[in-house]
Amino acid sequence: MRGGQENDRLVAEIVRAAGGRIIGRVRLQKIFYLLDKIGLQSGFDYEYHYYGPYSAELVDAVDDAKAFDLLKESMHHRASDGVQYSVFEEPGVALSGSIGSLPQRDVERALALMQRETATVLEIAATINWLEVEEGFSDWRPELVRRKRSKAEADTVDRAVNLLRDLGLEH
Repeated sequence: MRGGQENDRLVAEIVRAAGGRIIGRVRLQKIFYLLDKIGLQSGFDYEYHYYGPYSAELVDAVDDAKAFDLLKESMHHRASDGVQYSVFEEPGVALSGSIGSLPQRDVERALALMQRETATVLEIAATINWLEVEEGFSDWRPELVRRKRSKAEADTVDRAVNLLRDLGLEH
């Protein structure tokens, strides 16, 4: 595992590479999980939670990044139902050509693909990968439907599968 100081900087670098802003804790978790799967090597450990792969260590790194002014988190409320969500922004971390164990351009390309999708598509994509890689489900669809129910709509699953393919994480 990387050191705490390296992890807080890594979080800021990922937000910077994403255009300086990532909306939502679920999105941030799934971005890191998928980037780790393509070779980021953050060192974060993941467990399966309700929204898919989750790292408590990532939460700690976010808190550290905020404490050291590498990252800002503001809280907002969805207009449709008032549910609170986070917006993560970084105040200007310089990027050095590589992020984690990946070239910066590869991270930026992957982030551009992920940023085009909804948090639900990212959640489904990360869960599909988790089911296949971590839990060994060769036929992950029934288990995905069981765990995700209404979120596992055909269009959302198709978009998630396409995202995994575009990220080089074909199953």
